[in-house]
Amino acid sequence: MTNDGTLKVTPITAAQPQAVAKFSITATIDGFPVQVEVEGKADALRGMIDRLKAIGAEPPTASKPEPTKSAGAPLCPTHGVAMAPSTKRPGTYYCKSTVGQAEDGRTLYCTKKG
Repeated sequence: MTNDGTLKVTPITAAQPQAVAKFSITATIDGFPVQVEVEGKADALRGMIDRLKAIGAEPPTASKPEPTKSAGAPLCPTHGVAMAPSTKRPGTYYCKSTVGQAEDGRTLYCTKKG
């Protein structure tokens, strides 16, 4: 209590520990996959990456993502040509290549779908 009769109070939030960021780093050291967890600020993350590089760690190899339909029409696995978008089933594709003729004279088409 101070001389003027008021209380001097420190907010409880000042005594609480500050939130710490947690980072997870995946690397390869001498062919072995390792995962390292770091707590702290971004400079702690950068420091750990620099130390890992200093001992010869390498980042994991990024796998090439599979082509998606949003990247364009998929290719027919049989004919290697771009498939056409379906109007009956939006979002799907079909191969429009001909594969021959039936005995009754109808044209036969590839049955591959994407």
